[in-house]
Amino acid sequence: MPKIIPNRIYVNTLHKDFLSRMDRTTPQASHFDDLPWSGINLQDPDSAIRLFERAAAANIASSSRQGSCMHLGGKGRLLMTGDLHDHTNNLLKILKLSEIHRDPSNHVVLHEMIHGPHRINGCDLSVRTLGRVAAVKCQFPGQVHLLQSNHELAQLMGQSISKDGVSVIGAFDDGIDFIYGDRSEDVRRAVKAFIRSYPLAIQCENRLFCSHSLPAPRRLAGFDPEVIHREMTDADLSSGGSAHMMVWGRNHDDDLAAHLGQAWDTDLFVTGHQPAEMGYATEGTRILILASDHEHGVALPIDLSHRYTLDDLKQQLVPLASITA
Repeated sequence: MPKIIPNRIYVNTLHKDFLSRMDRTTPQASHFDDLPWSGINLQDPDSAIRLFERAAAANIASSSRQGSCMHLGGKGRLLMTGDLHDHTNNLLKILKLSEIHRDPSNHVVLHEMIHGPHRINGCDLSVRTLGRVAAVKCQFPGQVHLLQSNHELAQLMGQSISKDGVSVIGAFDDGIDFIYGDRSEDVRRAVKAFIRSYPLAIQCENRLFCSHSLPAPRRLAGFDPEVIHREMTDADLSSGGSAHMMVWGRNHDDDLAAHLGQAWDTDLFVTGHQPAEMGYATEGTRILILASDHEHGVALPIDLSHRYTLDDLKQQLVPLASITA
């Protein structure tokens, strides 16, 4: 099993390096005048349904989308993130850092937004965070990119995931029931359609590839790399399908990165999914793992006109603790 290396030596200097770079090269990130979900009553079922339906349509209609992959050219900036898991404060910091409201050439990637650690009377209320993300997608449809992840896919397909002995799928459904009452089934259908609309990956002209995860090496023989080039079928999304393999895979190595790099004409991979207690970790020499769901969470600003090495990417990491919400 390949070893995931957390690279703590870099983490200790990230805050200082980031502040220095901001002073030299970029304006300080600024607040939105109004948050995209301001004025939307996310507890009203009709408002929530309309929001999720509009966001799903925006995901599908994006001019950057080809099949199940988003393609970004060589201009602007992309802010890649790790799993979010209902961390509302870090979501605010990510949006602030992205500056999508200041420059239409800025982009931000979000994934694994649901199933956070906090519950009220056993209910997971992270559908509210999903609604906030949907509102951001609706306001900035060409700049906000949502990636399919194992937790959202499990919620869509009704597959079991348990944490601390609790079904997170059931807790999320209980949260929808708690908020929306006798309209919960209508909201649940809209949420599932929204999740179903997510693409699998983002491919950048500078030869970076962003996805929630990659297929496990032991599953590679049954994996179809063409899944990113077509619209996903229910078979792709089901257990044993290529989309399912892609969001659930762990323990990657350089051989897998070389194989997929050739298949997808890419050099480096930036993912989430796997634990990164210091905010990031590496697998081999071509894969960087990010986490954005805890106090050591990070985000990765990427200049789309620039080619990177793995070490370059690590030096670009921004600790979210250094950003005020």
